[in-house]
Amino acid sequence: MLMESPYHAGDAIHQLPRDYFNATITYRRDSRYFYPYGYFVKRNGEEKTDDVITRKQLLAGIKKKTRGSLIFVSNCNTPSKREELIKQLGEFTPITVRGGCENKLIVGDGMRSSSCKEDCDDDSLIATHRFYISFENSNCNDYITEKFFERVSQMLVPIVAKRRIYEAAGIPHGSFIALDDFGSMKELGDHLKLLRINDTKYLKYFEWTTHFRKPMVYKGDALCKLCKDIHHENKFYIDNIVTYYKKGQCDES
Repeated sequence: MLMESPYHAGDAIHQLPRDYFNATITYRRDSRYFYPYGYFVKRNGEEKTDDVITRKQLLAGIKKKTRGSLIFVSNCNTPSKREELIKQLGEFTPITVRGGCENKLIVGDGMRSSSCKEDCDDDSLIATHRFYISFENSNCNDYITEKFFERVSQMLVPIVAKRRIYEAAGIPHGSFIALDDFGSMKELGDHLKLLRINDTKYLKYFEWTTHFRKPMVYKGDALCKLCKDIHHENKFYIDNIVTYYKKGQCDES
């Protein structure tokens, strides 16, 4: 099982002989056993209450959302240069940074870090912010982690780096904000400013909730499929795991 991006797969993978693995179980859609961090499943009217976000919950929740962007981050040196993007965006919009990197990401007037004196627990921060910066440590195909799926399920609008990665994975078009849709950080900052004061435009990012369950509640069938293959003695081989896992999978930044 590989759940980290190719940048963090480790050196041992290069020392393995060909045909070492029979099959793959990863976050990638082309894995034999697809095991994502989350997934959007359409509603069928039979969901449990906790599996969906209702209009009533949205309207009640938005009243508490008086603050801008939030991020919990502890990895301060990433292949995607996430930390630099956060600093740049912080010049144009308020960002609350919590975690191991909070003292390293204070720039400009927009950034706000460990200075908050109340409502600093995770639940309160999630409830009072409108956006979550979901930049991954690596920009790789299908590499979409809990930074996205958990936060969008908690009524935050994720801000991501590359739209194509998310749309290719089948994530609803209007459920997130993509950095590369804007010509500059200032343009993105201005857009976030508008969404902080315009509830109607902000709520459009939650139209997905009428059609889909919360993606964080998705339970995949990867392990069931694995058991079935074992039971039927199906045989598979991966010729070169390094080529499969790394070649052409990631953007440089």
